[in-house]
Amino acid sequence: MSVKSERRALPVSPVNIVLSLSLVAAGVAQAIAGNLVLAVALVFVAVFAVVAARYARRPESLDIARVNAIEYRDERDRAIARSGFSVVGVAALLLTVVEILAVSFVAPEYGWLPAVQIFVLSVVWGVGNKMAADRG
Repeated sequence: MSVKSERRALPVSPVNIVLSLSLVAAGVAQAIAGNLVLAVALVFVAVFAVVAARYARRPESLDIARVNAIEYRDERDRAIARSGFSVVGVAALLLTVVEILAVSFVAPEYGWLPAVQIFVLSVVWGVGNKMAADRG
C-alpha cells in the first residue's frame, strides 16, 4: 500500500487527528479545572473539526473546503493553503504586538508571555522563509 493510500485510510489527516485530540485533551483539562463552559466549547470545536475534515475528504468537496479543513488533495490545495497561511502569519505577528501593548497596561507581570509568543512566531517565520528560499 502506498503512503498516499495509507494516509487516505485514516479518517482524517494526521494534522487533524493531532489538532482534534489536543482540543479534546484541553477540554478534559478544563472540565477537571471546573470550567465546564470552556470544556464543552473545546470539545465542540474538536467534533466540528473532525466533521469538517470528513466532509472535505468527499470526492465532490470543493477546494476551499479541503483547504479550510487542512485536508489537501493535491499540490494546488497546498499552494492555496501556503498563501492563506502566509496571511495568517502576518496577522498573528500584528496581533501579538497589540497583545504586548494590552498586557503591558492590564497585567504587566505577564508581559513575558506575548514576548515569548512573538519570539517563537519570529523564529518559525525565519525558519519557514529559509526553507522556502532553499527550495527556490
